[in-house]
Amino acid sequence: MSFKDNLLGDLMQEHGHAVQEMPQQPRRSGRPVLVAAAAVAVAGAATVAITATGGAPEAYAVTKNADGSVTVSIRDIKAVDAANAKLREYGIGAKAVPMSRECAPLDESRMDLIDGWEIPRQGEDGSVTMSPGDIPEGYQVLLGVSNLPGRGTGLAVTGPVRTPTPDCLDEVGS
Repeated sequence: MSFKDNLLGDLMQEHGHAVQEMPQQPRRSGRPVLVAAAAVAVAGAATVAITATGGAPEAYAVTKNADGSVTVSIRDIKAVDAANAKLREYGIGAKAVPMSRECAPLDESRMDLIDGWEIPRQGEDGSVTMSPGDIPEGYQVLLGVSNLPGRGTGLAVTGPVRTPTPDCLDEVGS
């Protein structure tokens, strides 16, 4: 199932009642134009994504899935703050950070091997899926975002890092 199919399914599950409660107007044709327009309006209002101009891919998307997990994709460093706000809202112990050659290497002594911790699921599209309980209290998983050419659209993912976490990740070490 594609990201858009998941998003539409989630939106209809969470907001479908709003479409059903809309006042019915006489139909001008046999097409369900009102329902389609309402679905588009609900989808547009509930989508947590910034789309760049010119039809470019979304700068970021943070989508709550039906099972309570959250799928994150970030394609532009400028979207880090907005994505982090949504991650906090959904109770995900992860933090998106820009990757930079000027950033100090990650102090691996702040990373712990935690029994039972599993690496977040990574999608073929470069997204990462996590659940609120995946990351222990006092830790964050860092999601590195790079705008360098040839880096693709995927996120670099660290293991759990004790908080407070750094504000960037070293681009050279990746």
